[in-house]
Amino acid sequence: MKLFIPAASLNRLRTVKRHSLRTFALLLILSSAVACIVYGVDLWAITFFAYGPLSILLPDAAFLEGLLFLICGVLAVIGSGGISQSTRKAAMLAAAASAMSKDVIGPSEVYRRDRWKPKGFTRLGLTLTITGIILIIVYFVLI
Repeated sequence: MKLFIPAASLNRLRTVKRHSLRTFALLLILSSAVACIVYGVDLWAITFFAYGPLSILLPDAAFLEGLLFLICGVLAVIGSGGISQSTRKAAMLAAAASAMSKDVIGPSEVYRRDRWKPKGFTRLGLTLTITGIILIIVYFVLI
């Protein structure tokens, strides 16, 4: 019975796509490294400016930066696709050409074609989001 459980878990790992597993592991490692760097900078800055007018506790700084990273990451993921200015300009030109009864594609076809193209901020957004989650977990552990 003890030999069956590891074999079943290894069999499950074979069905998972290795590329997606590597990508997730890379994002997790990169986010952990960014969180450690941010926490180290916080530790240095708080001990250096301990008695200044902006003195703040280390867990509070981790929480605030965690929220900041989380919000920026979600906004980067949400803003990773959509209708750009060039698409709007092309749709306006298509509408003007169709108003002059020229035989061109209409603005609805331009919008349908260019609606959600990825822009490349998805990995950055996921890294920032995971970093924010790690910093918020650090805050709750330190309290």
